[in-house]
Amino acid sequence: MPAFNASKYLKRSIESILKQKYENFELIIIDDGSTDDTKKFIKEYAMKDNRIMPIYSEINQGVSKSRNMGLKICSGDYVLFIDADDYITKDCIKIMVEKAIKYNADVLDSYHMIIDKNKKFLEHKQLNEDLILGDKNNTDMLTVSSYVTGKLIKKELLKGLLFNEELRRYEDLVFEHQLKLKLNNYVLIKDVLYYYYQVSDSLINTLGEKHKIYMDAAKEVLDLYKNESKEAKLKIESLLFTNAFLTGITKVVKNDKSNEENTKILREYLNKFSIFKTYKENKYISKFIKNRYEKTKSDKKLYNLIKITRKINFINIYFKFLSLMYKYSK
Repeated sequence: MPAFNASKYLKRSIESILKQKYENFELIIIDDGSTDDTKKFIKEYAMKDNRIMPIYSEINQGVSKSRNMGLKICSGDYVLFIDADDYITKDCIKIMVEKAIKYNADVLDSYHMIIDKNKKFLEHKQLNEDLILGDKNNTDMLTVSSYVTGKLIKKELLKGLLFNEELRRYEDLVFEHQLKLKLNNYVLIKDVLYYYYQVSDSLINTLGEKHKIYMDAAKEVLDLYKNESKEAKLKIESLLFTNAFLTGITKVVKNDKSNEENTKILREYLNKFSIFKTYKENKYISKFIKNRYEKTKSDKKLYNLIKITRKINFINIYFKFLSLMYKYSK
């Protein structure tokens, strides 16, 4: 658990782990140079429970550095990443360990419950039964969630695998695909075990030019698949192309700059789309996205697109859509 200025939510997160029905675990908490009471809370809990292993950094070095610190010292057979503002159900680890053994899973993925303004909903429709997706030959597995939290991962699979510390954002996108290319059995279970709490200053809710780094992460992922099957490359290109375009118009240009300035910013960002060599023939990329992208090749149309979309809160619309489509009432 990496933690930076997380004192507002940290107790809830730690408590959800300490109250697990499955008790044979170690909790590594990395304080990433916090300036609030995060370090104080970690020390208090570490003194009460010897399963907690605290690490303290004097300066803020980023979540990738923190996670790598944890990976280098963890000793269990499995690894589970959790963010300091999230929490898990009391039977989370028990269910995950039992099912990981049952299916001989390299990675066991679970559903994230999203908590937004006291509303609960899932990010996708929940399965009726567990789904064994296997290895990279099942290309559907490659496009399943690119976050690393809420997954139980075999420790042996992580040998030699670390987060890219140069990427201060979207590092989990690259890590997740490095992982997927190594595994033999990916399993998605129907259980809802992980609570993803929407924080106003989290990456998904913050906007601006910093999201341009998505293209650097996307290029790294494409490079990972350069020797894989044509089908795998098409699906990964589709995933990255769509997300890259949406990131550009929903996040990159959401700032206090003029439409003229943002036209230059977005043009610079879109110029990097040259990494998508086969997007025109890619059957997995929707025609709607392709058409919108093609229209941005004209600066006038790009300017008009920014003018229309920059005042729209797409993130808020997205979560309203999810809350209506994937309500969770249990």
